Amino acid sequence: MQAIRIHPSQSPSTPYSPTNPAPSTALHIDKIPIPKPPPGHLLIRTKASTIIRDMLTWPEYYHQENTIPGHDFSGIVVDPNDSSFSAGAEVFGMAHANRASTWAEYAVVKSAETARKPAISFEEAAALPLSAQTAYEALFVHGGLGLPARFARERVDKAEEDEQRQERKQRVLVTGAAGGVGLFVVQLASWAGVHVVAASGSVERNGEFLRGLGADEIVEYGNDVGNFDLVVDCVGGGVLERCWEVLKDGGVLVSVDSASFDFVEVHRSRGIAREGVKALFFIVEGSAEVLGIIGDLVDRGILKSFVAASFPFERVQEAYDYANGRYEGRGKVVLTI
Repeated sequence: MQAIRIHPSQSPSTPYSPTNPAPSTALHIDKIPIPKPPPGHLLIRTKASTIIRDMLTWPEYYHQENTIPGHDFSGIVVDPNDSSFSAGAEVFGMAHANRASTWAEYAVVKSAETARKPAISFEEAAALPLSAQTAYEALFVHGGLGLPARFARERVDKAEEDEQRQERKQRVLVTGAAGGVGLFVVQLASWAGVHVVAASGSVERNGEFLRGLGADEIVEYGNDVGNFDLVVDCVGGGVLERCWEVLKDGGVLVSVDSASFDFVEVHRSRGIAREGVKALFFIVEGSAEVLGIIGDLVDRGILKSFVAASFPFERVQEAYDYANGRYEGRGKVVLTI
């Protein structure tokens, strides 16, 4: 099979690492054997995966040479081994952060990190797992929002939805709301019935888009936005610093910005952090259960997936550079395989 691998540095004295990350020119297509799935795993024919900004800075890519990157996937089950899926099933999911492998024609993934693909394209399905599951966990696992009954796939009529919405008065602020994770936070929070304020660098550019996702208010950074029960930060930096100021006592501050992994300690040392606020950074875990919920919401038209650009496998170097630039599209950059 063909697989994209990170080739080692040509200079033995300066190997690639998180502090000296591989450039896109280190990404090469190699021919390697098709792997065999152990029990509880699936061999899938990969149809699409995603490129995440700065992913070549991730430490797990340098534990060994010639690592195959990639975590999000959509594809077709070839060998289900000992699992609940059948050969030919269309699936999507996310390989765990410590086990990349999906930038390849075939990939071995765990059944527990896989679900039935919703009735959308393979590209749109591949754009879902990491970002949508991160949004889900930020809100319902770490953010303290109660999981609505609607997430259990119950069919409720409009009157019941309106009644449940009126019962929930929590205010949620989402920074980076038009970004790859933020747009899912907005959609999930809106459907959960909370009051969603979407923060963006430009209301003119992103306002209509964010209202279409369900945001109740759209604000630009630096404006007075009121007090919130929960803030989900997808930006980091100075924006994250100012998030402490807008939280109610007992509120929750969650950041998913990868550069902000130690923000709680840093902000405490600088006197920015507030007592009485729960604050944390997390790395998404993911599960088949959450993937199933996300897929069901997509099929019901409640959750939308966005693909900013799609590149064929052979143009991976160009695709990686594109994903790390300032592109205008909404959503994820996808590799088709």
